[in-house]
Amino acid sequence: MVLVVLGSSLQAQAQSPQQVLAAMEKCREQVISQLSFSEKLKMKAAMGTIQGNPKFVAASKAVSNAPTPEDQIQARRALAQLKLDLIEQQDPSLKPVIDNIRAAQSAVLR
Repeated sequence: MVLVVLGSSLQAQAQSPQQVLAAMEKCREQVISQLSFSEKLKMKAAMGTIQGNPKFVAASKAVSNAPTPEDQIQARRALAQLKLDLIEQQDPSLKPVIDNIRAAQSAVLR
């Protein structure tokens, strides 16, 4: 599959669970690299704020405690969704950035 992220081409052939996890990480890195300095600062501030959220903590633990690679993929999908939801709640001005991230992730997280 070819993943297009904010105008850049990113190859992601995700066949095994390990390849899916690697593609998810590459997608995240690609999206972050496309953000402006201001957007990166806002995202970092929002992330710092949500780190203590009980739902975020539980979702993070679920990723760490996933017994199989397939379970880890499911847990990371849930964490990615929750993280974006919480960031958007924390700073609604980041909605356009969140929408871009969701669009990029949707190609990997199918």
